Amino acid sequence: MTITKILTLILTGTLGTFGFTLLFRMRKRLILWAVLSGCLTMGVYVLCVHYSVQLFFQNLFPALFATAFAEVLARLTKAPTTPYIVCAVIPLVPGSALFYTMYHFIIGEMEQFHEMLMQTLSVSAGLAVGILCVSAVMQIVTKKPKGSQKTK
Repeated sequence: MTITKILTLILTGTLGTFGFTLLFRMRKRLILWAVLSGCLTMGVYVLCVHYSVQLFFQNLFPALFATAFAEVLARLTKAPTTPYIVCAVIPLVPGSALFYTMYHFIIGEMEQFHEMLMQTLSVSAGLAVGILCVSAVMQIVTKKPKGSQKTK
């Protein structure tokens, strides 16, 4: 992968993340952190692509990173985790793969449809599993013991 392609991926991912912070109307003090998370997530993605990791793992590792980073940012900024996660993984969403999957289905090219469908599902599964794994671990780690709740 050339340096131009690497920089293009990271820059477009960062700009896409910035666009989604505006779409979600994030507070101004949180925008920089959300954009940073998108930029770093794209950096992890580029590393995975560079080292020829399988398609599922090319999206799993950045999703793991993005979710963990979002959890940390949410604690530091006292903000919800979800907007950080969504903004960080939005550059990884397989928009063109989904488009071409449906395109090949509609025009009846079933072989290409199945190929693109498997690619789209692999990317989507990597993102979903990465987000779920970190979120589940954080739920377990931050769960308060039953006896710690205040009673009136």
